[in-house]
Amino acid sequence: MDQRSFSVIGELLQTVDVAIPDDLPSQTERARSAFEHLHFEDGTVSSIGDPAYKRISIGEIGSWSGDPWDDCPTYGIDASTTRPIEYTNGLALDIAHAKLAVCGADADRSVETASQITAAVYYDNPDATLRDETISEGDIHADLVRFPTSTASTRDITTSLSTTAQKLAEGGHAADSLDQIDGPLFIDGSVLPLGIMYWLLAEEIGQDSPAAVWDLPEKIAENYVEIIDQQYAAGNPVIGVVKTTSAIETVESLRQKVSANGLTDSRGRELPVPWTRDEQFFAQVLYDAQDEYLSHFTFTDWFVSEGQVIGNSVLRLLEPLSDSLSHGEPEQYRRAFCYCRLPKTGDMLRIETPYLMVQDESTRQAVKWKALKEIAARRGVPRAIQRADTLAQITRDNREDIEAMITTSNATFEHNEDGRWRDLLGEGILS
Repeated sequence: MDQRSFSVIGELLQTVDVAIPDDLPSQTERARSAFEHLHFEDGTVSSIGDPAYKRISIGEIGSWSGDPWDDCPTYGIDASTTRPIEYTNGLALDIAHAKLAVCGADADRSVETASQITAAVYYDNPDATLRDETISEGDIHADLVRFPTSTASTRDITTSLSTTAQKLAEGGHAADSLDQIDGPLFIDGSVLPLGIMYWLLAEEIGQDSPAAVWDLPEKIAENYVEIIDQQYAAGNPVIGVVKTTSAIETVESLRQKVSANGLTDSRGRELPVPWTRDEQFFAQVLYDAQDEYLSHFTFTDWFVSEGQVIGNSVLRLLEPLSDSLSHGEPEQYRRAFCYCRLPKTGDMLRIETPYLMVQDESTRQAVKWKALKEIAARRGVPRAIQRADTLAQITRDNREDIEAMITTSNATFEHNEDGRWRDLLGEGILS
């Protein structure tokens, strides 16, 4: 960008900057005032107890002596994917590689040698002989699954392939490894496979869904139920740590609470809820202007997600699997969550666990403090998740080699990844 254009952008954004009515402290006060209204019952997010946020030094978290799992190893599960690979004949695929990691002074690292691989493939050609396959070589288990071609739309097929591959590999590997897990299990992401659960709920109310013609989504969801049930029976939590989220359920619920209860500001206007994502809202609530030395965490107490909005209905996520639940009704398997703000970067982490694991006050505090302790140790995602991510990683070179393994199809170019525009510029075509 040339300097004149850059200067004009500066002028445009100056008009935005001066139009914002509050300074940062006032914006934080506004967010915290709105936060207090989360105790109302409307919407799909409820507070467990009164809404609260707290500030604590990283040193105090790290020295927490009440850890019920202090003598246990800590485990992490993650599945890396190639990202969708598409070919010019319509073939599309995504491959996931799942690994279990363990951390602790006396941890048995032998659990880290096993892998689970899933290749999810879509190809709508009746002459293709493609079918599901399973290969096991030692402690490496691999599945090839063909995504149904009878789905109504292919618009989101690559996203669907990624969801299928990642969640089948991740959940399957964790479920198969449960006999070797004897401590808290951290999941990179939500504690439930949300995309898969949406398919099952959509099918439940008669909407078009892959789950209507395919039994694999139910199998994937059952893996996560098995993980939760066995960990709960063993007295060990399952904790999801979501690094980036586009969730809007809290701010949408806040709007509903404001409207239903006639909440107004000092001028008598309906209380504004300007945030477009939950992460924005909680980041403002947890903004800590006093943390000059970046030595404190700010975090919220627990909330619970009541379910998924589909059409005009709010459905419990595990309603379709009610008969498979060992420790209560779908209500006990709702996602409980809280937010933590990292002091150095301002990044937000959403901590999740099934509600049944935090039903009473003592376990509620223990699970939260365990998550915060692991986060504090790295000033970021827990070490077990980071280790699993490293073990499962599929590199760019891996992806290129995998793409080339299909010899009967030509891969489509990705302008950003393949450098197509750079080639054209080098030849002088676009110069």
